[in-house]
Amino acid sequence: METPVGAPIKEKLRIEIAKLREMTFKEKLEYIWEYYKIHIIVVCVLLFLIGGMLNTRFFNPPPDTALFISWNSGYATMEQFDLLQDVLEELVLEGERHEEIMISHVIINDADPAMSIASMQRLVAMIAAGEIDILILDSELLKQFTTSGFLRPMESLLAEVEVANPMVYSAIKEKITIVPYEHEDGNLIEHAMGVSIGSSPRLSQLGFFEQELYFSISVSSGRTENVIKTLIALFE
Repeated sequence: METPVGAPIKEKLRIEIAKLREMTFKEKLEYIWEYYKIHIIVVCVLLFLIGGMLNTRFFNPPPDTALFISWNSGYATMEQFDLLQDVLEELVLEGERHEEIMISHVIINDADPAMSIASMQRLVAMIAAGEIDILILDSELLKQFTTSGFLRPMESLLAEVEVANPMVYSAIKEKITIVPYEHEDGNLIEHAMGVSIGSSPRLSQLGFFEQELYFSISVSSGRTENVIKTLIALFE
């Protein structure tokens, strides 16, 4: 029995039900798949997408970024960065499962000019967007980033470190690096722009060999509390 073209929906439904009643279970499955497979596939895809969206947004959302470290100098293995990330999340975030610390290892050098330009453009864009909190630099990049206005002077943050942990401040005060640079009004000024961490106890404990590394703060960072906790964690 064919369904008449242009028949009302109720009539079509009555005819379809009558057809199915006359079929065996296997015939019903074959009939439904043959005539409604596109509809079934579309519904399944929609359910999959909706389920994924609900899972991501409500049931199992990804952790928020509590701190972003851009590691732009020195050398370490991915295993060492993973260990450092785990340790910092335990010490800084105190086991908060809905937040994470991100460490991005991007070396900027002249060996591959095209790659260096691309890396620098990405870095500048992330700083402008306020995504980066801490930059790990060598002495040359420290001076370059200070002159370019990418870094925040550290005096006020170091004062907070001294209040929060006087012993750590005592350990790092000789490692504070003052960088002179030209202010926008043309005058030469100088500020504490980095802390040498190449031989910090925490990095040594995790197998990082001693090297020229400076801990600096992105000018657009809005997570100062976690930046302070991270600097303290490196010297505890």
